[in-house]
Amino acid sequence: MKNNRAIHSVSRWGCKHFPTPLVPVLIFLLTVELLAPVSAGDKPSAASVDPAALARSVTVHRDQYDVPHIDGPTDESVIFGFAYCQAEDYLWQLEESYAGGLGRASELNGEAAYHGDWLNRLFEVPRLAREDFGKLPPKDRALCAAFVAGINYYVEKNPGVKLRLLERFEPWHLMAFGRQVLLQTIYQGTHSSKFDLAQNGESTDAEFIGSNAYAIAPSRTKNGSTMLYSNPHQPYYGFGQFYEAHLHSGEGLNFSGATFFGSPMPTIGHNENAGWTFTVNKPNTGDAWQETFDDPGHPLNYKYGDGYRTATEWQDIIKIKTAKGMTERPVTFRKTHHGPIAEKINDTKQIAVNIARFREAFYPRQSLQMLKAKNVSEFLGAMSHLEQHIYNVVYADRDGNILYLYNGIVPKRDPTFEAEQPLDGDNPRTEWQGYHAFNELPRVLNPISGFVQSCNQTPFTTTDDGNPFPGNYPAYMIQRKEQNDDKRRAKMARYLLRNLHDVTFEQWQKVCLDTTMYWAMTELPKYKMQFEELKQSEPDLARQVEPYLTHLLDWDCRGGVNSTQASLCVQWYEELVGPGFATKESLKPEMINNPKAQFKALVTAAEKLQKIYGSWKMAWGDIYRLQRHSNVADLARVPFSDKLPSVPTAGIPGTLGVAFTQYYTPPIPGSIERHKHYAVVGNSFMGVFEFGKKTIRAKTLLDYGASSDPASSHFFDQAQLLSQRKFKESPFYWKDVVAHASKTYHPGEKVN
Repeated sequence: MKNNRAIHSVSRWGCKHFPTPLVPVLIFLLTVELLAPVSAGDKPSAASVDPAALARSVTVHRDQYDVPHIDGPTDESVIFGFAYCQAEDYLWQLEESYAGGLGRASELNGEAAYHGDWLNRLFEVPRLAREDFGKLPPKDRALCAAFVAGINYYVEKNPGVKLRLLERFEPWHLMAFGRQVLLQTIYQGTHSSKFDLAQNGESTDAEFIGSNAYAIAPSRTKNGSTMLYSNPHQPYYGFGQFYEAHLHSGEGLNFSGATFFGSPMPTIGHNENAGWTFTVNKPNTGDAWQETFDDPGHPLNYKYGDGYRTATEWQDIIKIKTAKGMTERPVTFRKTHHGPIAEKINDTKQIAVNIARFREAFYPRQSLQMLKAKNVSEFLGAMSHLEQHIYNVVYADRDGNILYLYNGIVPKRDPTFEAEQPLDGDNPRTEWQGYHAFNELPRVLNPISGFVQSCNQTPFTTTDDGNPFPGNYPAYMIQRKEQNDDKRRAKMARYLLRNLHDVTFEQWQKVCLDTTMYWAMTELPKYKMQFEELKQSEPDLARQVEPYLTHLLDWDCRGGVNSTQASLCVQWYEELVGPGFATKESLKPEMINNPKAQFKALVTAAEKLQKIYGSWKMAWGDIYRLQRHSNVADLARVPFSDKLPSVPTAGIPGTLGVAFTQYYTPPIPGSIERHKHYAVVGNSFMGVFEFGKKTIRAKTLLDYGASSDPASSHFFDQAQLLSQRKFKESPFYWKDVVAHASKTYHPGEKVN
């Protein structure tokens, strides 16, 4: 940068350690309510709780896959235990995530993390989190204190474990981490062009990677139960990795599920009455304003209405790790009443951005109510607080209800203005006019079709009958790119679900692991017809195409580790769509309405397979693999190698339209180290749940395993199941938890 003290203009989204494109997924969910009382005058810190007493009150039961089931007399005690278990299993990632929340990721990871730190400081995350934490109700502060006390207690009890950067964890760090994740998941929704990859002609991965969520009603099941499928597609490295646990307190908390490392409670999963999961949506939760600074005598003055207002400017320093040591980069920030200045256009025009209720919304005010909800009414009541900025919600319960919600904190706006371009900051009419109420958001409750699904498509194609009607909602509520976006994953989901009848729990698992490709299922019949014409018009090309197309036509369009057609099909799709094919559903321009070019692409695909692997009939699992590495924050830097152990996996990139979804690294051209593809995003926490009148059944699966220690038997044990497309048992009833525990201990005790 030419002037380090200038207001920084960021030309593209560059934070690799909070990879916005790879977070279709879940936001950091703090959860606080009904906690042990603390005096209103107290300012809890990590030292204000008695960790030894909390540790004695908590019992951890690890199941056969090392998933912790944590029991304690209070919600606060199990939160303490949950933090301790996270630190046991992946302290490195906890510190990595919290360093990002403090705007200090560059101190660990260098220049690659700079833009994330810059954005963090632009929104004053550390300063305001510390300030706002002091204003929280005492019960909320007490829970945050209990959580970080659990992490610090682990560090204290394990002196051989050393933190890389932080000296200790403080309660307000939770709020900072939550806000940083919020920035990384929804900042692009402010429509500041410098942060919107689409403005530069690129498509963000989040638009297509997304997640899958299904629910079916009793009318479609054999025994009259409801069933739910949770399948967020999170990155396998970085802050968005899932951690699975079961929390059981004497204050009525009994929830089993998963969340990010650093979050104090599971956020998707189920209790004894209901379950739910999230997928990413695109409500218009933020805006950008073009501000005019044209008063030479007062350079901080900007036009507003008939006069001027005065911006605030401040300096900060971001430390960056380099090969020669730590360097300091001074930066100058500015903010108007609209929000911080994210972009400088010229000497007088600058872009301010803001996110709806960025400081005001605090998920704890509704989260624990959700986790303890006994029925759909209580769940909706908790959601109505609108403390969660985004996410589609898919829900099912034992009373036979299924539900889809398009959740979001959406400002009310003057509809005469273009909502997805920077607004005129001079004009008071561009100000927000409050926020839309929860009952004004799209939803589907108990449709006559008997199913709902959310695969990051428009809410208007959630099911077959009973979808929300677009005309009932203001055009600005949902981002334009989402309003008519019906992804192939969603089309595949509706196809699978509408054909379900008398489903058993075992059949439900197979549906959720299905590898049928919507693109192959719908496009191959067309190519069969076009090939007949090709034989007449281009006989030489037809002879080249014939063995490859015949191979594909002799196929049920299902993937699998032994499928050679799947390998050829996906390679062909890549040739048709081009670079980034795993995140695109449109053909390259030169391929559109050009069957000859499309058939040539099939020949090219087969030739590439032949050249790289020695055969064009390669089994999918021989190419597409699972391999785990520990303590890596950046997906681009994971040292995958064909020389290291790995297992086959059947996941297919979601843009082809598939339930069992995974995304892979490409092979490195000319490399002897890596010809194979390794999964880095996709099926991350998978859960299938059956809610009967009397009992609940659950099976789950992580991408790798519960432990980050390569020496642990639980480092890669769940990957073996994922390779076989099998779920693991997830004990929920406490007698089963205790009976099948592989080890039981209190935090701080040495465990073999």
